[in-house]
Amino acid sequence: MLKGVDIGGSFVKVLWENGKREKYDIRKVKNSKDEFLRKLTEIITEGDPDGVGIAVAGFTSLQGKVYKSPNIPVLDGVDFELLLKDSGIPFVIGNDVSVASFGEWFFDHRDSQILILIAVGTGLGGGLVVEGKPFLGSCGSAMEAGHQILIKNGRLCNCGRKGCWEAYCSSYGLERTYRELGGYSLKNAEIIKRAKEGEKTALQAVEIFKEFMALGIMNLLHLINPDRVVLGGGIVEGLKDLLVDLEGKVKNIAEELPAKCFKLYFSSEGEYLGARGALALIKRFLSDTKADGR
Repeated sequence: MLKGVDIGGSFVKVLWENGKREKYDIRKVKNSKDEFLRKLTEIITEGDPDGVGIAVAGFTSLQGKVYKSPNIPVLDGVDFELLLKDSGIPFVIGNDVSVASFGEWFFDHRDSQILILIAVGTGLGGGLVVEGKPFLGSCGSAMEAGHQILIKNGRLCNCGRKGCWEAYCSSYGLERTYRELGGYSLKNAEIIKRAKEGEKTALQAVEIFKEFMALGIMNLLHLINPDRVVLGGGIVEGLKDLLVDLEGKVKNIAEELPAKCFKLYFSSEGEYLGARGALALIKRFLSDTKADGR
């Protein structure tokens, strides 16, 4: 049986081919590289799967090396080919949102010609699927949309640059906005809760979040001209009821032709977005391998 594994900063999520879901808390080991990799290997190989798709948050090569993971620095430099060489399990690996975007197309949007997924949680990532194929770039780092610069010398991003989209639209971006408006710190879940309850400062923070979301999506419409943009991730899931006007905001600031070609959707998969994409990727990989006679 196949499975998809999504490696996040706090949890590793697993989706098996039969629909079984598993969630592992890795916060206690994430600061020790040896312990983290030992636990990760156990999770990936548990149950003797016939193949594994792996989604990783960060700049991940097509060969499986994580060059940089801004929100999971313990993975910097990790080569999954070496990590899993003794397991004998076939695997494919990619950036979490690039992988998740393929899952969106594979399971829910097969009529889409050009699909972009924007996932907002701890960070912000993007993925692109063109005519049913994930677009990964020449070495695997395509669509790092969260690290496009929206404001020169703006807020410090977790990647070390200033003014990235992620610095404004992410869990920590929302928290910074609230702190700047209200003068004190709250966690993103509490900000979202207060916004839904009508608190003025929280609602203002959400409006600023939406302005930056619209700006980043507009840039992608002008660059890529997709027929649909799908939003997912924990922050989007929490704010979904307050984001219903986002498509209109994008169309109001974008050029007419790319604006009229696209529609905005919300992912139906919730927190297993990356794991589902990883499962889709290993299914496609093994299917292609079999068809090629390899």
